[in-house]
Amino acid sequence: MSNDTDIAEQFGAGGWAFTSNVAEVFDDHVRASVPHYDVIQDLVAETTDWLVPAGGLVADLGASTGASARRILQRHPNRGIRFALYDEQPAMLDQAAIELKEIGGEHDVILSATRIQQGPLVHEDADLTLCLFTLQFLPQQERVDALRLARACSAETGALIVAEKIRAVDSRWAEIGTDVAHDYKAAHGITDASIRAKSRALRGVLRPYPQQTTMQAMADAGWHAPEVLFRWHSWAVIGAFASAQ
Repeated sequence: MSNDTDIAEQFGAGGWAFTSNVAEVFDDHVRASVPHYDVIQDLVAETTDWLVPAGGLVADLGASTGASARRILQRHPNRGIRFALYDEQPAMLDQAAIELKEIGGEHDVILSATRIQQGPLVHEDADLTLCLFTLQFLPQQERVDALRLARACSAETGALIVAEKIRAVDSRWAEIGTDVAHDYKAAHGITDASIRAKSRALRGVLRPYPQQTTMQAMADAGWHAPEVLFRWHSWAVIGAFASAQ
């Protein structure tokens, strides 16, 4: 994206934040920065065929500009799916409201500027809870806190999907993962200078953990049967259920 370097260079080392300027261009930014972002969003939307009945509720913890809600609504325009969208940055939710309005129709959407690890969460009985590229910015205990709050607000038949950057346990795979991610971003129009600037800004802000640590956090928070749904080097999508069976 043409102004991606400018976005990253707004922040010093370890200074990345989801400001209003970031919100305005976030969709293009994340699409270029996260490998196979659209594939992951399509995967999530497709699971709603099974997981979210007519009139059901999707809770998105860290919804940013509401991309997942839009993708689900485009797949199921007549199912009457409801949404509770959370983000601690009001600018992100403001952008979500604008973009949801642009797809047309009446949508039952709650927007809540909330720190998901602290709550309170304002929804009940979610059929599907999403944490897409959200937990990766939280330390381990706060991840468990957020997932525990989400479990308390889930339907007993509900499901959870987490997507995040993970840390390879073996340094050899970590090196490969870093390089292929760099190649992916460069192929999608992000300059080397911007990649470097973003990496510098994310120091200490992005906190990738090994895949197994994420799965353990889900289990510790009361979710069951965590399963890897998608994995590409240092990026993983993991699903779980509110009940054991």
